[in-house]
Amino acid sequence: MTKKAWRNEIVQALHTLDPNIKQSAEAALYTKLFETAYWQSSRTIGITLSTELELATGPIIEQATLDHKQVVIPKTLPNWQMAFYPFTETTELAPTKFGIQEPITGDPVDKSDIDLIVVPGLGFTPNGFRLGFGGGYYDRFLADYSGTTVVLALPVQTFEQPEWPVKNHDIVIDHVLTV
Repeated sequence: MTKKAWRNEIVQALHTLDPNIKQSAEAALYTKLFETAYWQSSRTIGITLSTELELATGPIIEQATLDHKQVVIPKTLPNWQMAFYPFTETTELAPTKFGIQEPITGDPVDKSDIDLIVVPGLGFTPNGFRLGFGGGYYDRFLADYSGTTVVLALPVQTFEQPEWPVKNHDIVIDHVLTV
């Protein structure tokens, strides 16, 4: 199957996932993340503002704030580029054509200042292969990123091996947390 076909299948599985199972899996994944050394040592966390389909990132953002970490969120730029901007209570947001809330105020944070990025996606393997949403924004951003990357994979997003075609430009994620 093509990447597009796999994306459609996983999106369908996420839409039909029992909300109680999703919520329970999310809680377990948050606990795992917060116990890791890379979470505890990080000062600046890159993370998206999730849509209803995705693992809810609000609790991660709340914990980062409680832990006195800086939260930065991505903004898509021309030519499939991306930058991260500080996310505070004064950050102004606007929806993109993808339906994702992005910052419209503030100045970008240097990539080297981001310790940990919680990477979104649709499919993940234990050894770090990731099927993203198809824009290539994260693969381009992560190509020269030297910090730590992690994904939190719900059960319907976890595959033993990549079932989708893997390309040379696909970036492998450092840590894949599963339940």
